[in-house]
Parts: sequence; C-alpha cells; structure tokens
Amino acid sequence: MVRGFLFIAGWLVLTVIAAQAQSASTQQVPPPDEQNETMRDTLKRMQIKREEEDHKKLLSKGFQIKQDVESLLKDAANERLPRSSEKRLKEIEKSAKNIRSQFGGSEDVELESPPKNLDETLKQLTETTAQLNDRLAKTSRQVISIQVVESCTDIIQLVKMLRTYLN
Repeated sequence: MVRGFLFIAGWLVLTVIAAQAQSASTQQVPPPDEQNETMRDTLKRMQIKREEEDHKKLLSKGFQIKQDVESLLKDAANERLPRSSEKRLKEIEKSAKNIRSQFGGSEDVELESPPKNLDETLKQLTETTAQLNDRLAKTSRQVISIQVVESCTDIIQLVKMLRTYLN
C-alpha cells in the first residue's frame, strides 16, 4: 500500500513537471513568422558587419600602398631603385588589383601621359596614391567608385614602369 501511494505520488509529480515544462517551452518559442523575421534580421546584421569589415580592409590596403610608396621614395637613388624594392612593388600591385576588383574593375589601361623618368614616375605614383586614399575614405561600403578603379589602374601601370628602374 505504501508502494502504491509512492507510485501514485511520483506519477503525479512527474505529470506536473512535464506539464510545466511543456507550457514553458511553448511560451519561449516564438511563432514561425517571428522566427523567420528574427532570422532575417540576424542575417542582415551579419551581412552588414561583414561588408563593413571588408571596407575597413580596403582602407587599410590603401594606407599600406601609401606607406610602401613612401618607402620607395626613400630607396630611390641615381635614377635607379634597389633590387630589394621588387617586393614592395609586388605588394603595391597586388593590393591595387585587389582594391580595383572589389570595386568592379578588371582591365589594365595605358596611362594617358606616362612619366619620362624615375622621379616623375615616383611623383605621379605618390599623387595617385594620395588620390586613391582620399577616394577610398569618401566611399562607403555600398558604393562602387569609378574613380577608385581608375586610381588603382594608374597605380598598377606606374608600378610596371617602376620595374624598369630596378638595378
């Protein structure tokens, strides 16, 4: 008889706990429409964050190009660049191509007025790099800028010209 009483009491306790758990779980789970909207909002926020991070990377690549160009200016001597500058030239070209492709550009176009010597080439590269950084700073993550593409294309062409001045 005691066993029967304990069995019934245990069964009642389990039934009450199961009923409370079920009612609590139905209260915590939003309806399917709200789940879909919440999921869409979360995915949208994630996409925006990813785009902002990508834009910051582009800005830092533009700044890195500027630093590499300044280093090239210091290395230039007697109308020549040291062979060690080849690595910087590759990095500048790679970053410029990456930025250009992110903004929708892909074709190399010859310079309208190519510089005639190393000093002019470095001066034009410095000016174009400054323009690129200004233009990148003015763009948002949602903008495609033809001016950025043109600046990157000019930088790539100038880097190709600088390779002719390597020792």
